[in-house]
Amino acid sequence: MNLDRSKPRTRRKRGVVAVLFRQQRLLVIRRSMTVTAPGKLCLPGGGIEEGETEAEALVREMEEELAMQVTPVELCYRSVTPWGTNLAWWHATADENQPPVPNPDEVAEFHWMTRDQVRQADDALPSLPPFLTAWEQGEIDVQNNWA
Repeated sequence: MNLDRSKPRTRRKRGVVAVLFRQQRLLVIRRSMTVTAPGKLCLPGGGIEEGETEAEALVREMEEELAMQVTPVELCYRSVTPWGTNLAWWHATADENQPPVPNPDEVAEFHWMTRDQVRQADDALPSLPPFLTAWEQGEIDVQNNWA
């Protein structure tokens, strides 16, 4: 008889999300068809690797997904996805002259969207609407007058 005596996994998966603006528009990506939740709209980001800080993961994920060098500014929000991933939402900045270049393995396309455009999107990941609600209720304070 095979008895598994290993400890059950109690640590949840952790992820980081980039909150990045240009000209009062938020960077939103459409996930590629080869990743989890294919074709969904979300903010760029991904998993935090072992030994990595949230800020380090943010920098790495933005480079991997969009070939962008970003500077983490501040943690602005925390949430847990419906499937149990702990997300850290980080406000970040990037050079305005640096265009995102999507990695097709991870990102199908990107958009710079107004708040209304994001709110009206019916194909967003379920973590995005609560972020918008928290922002609108003043729970998130990022130095940007998002239109």
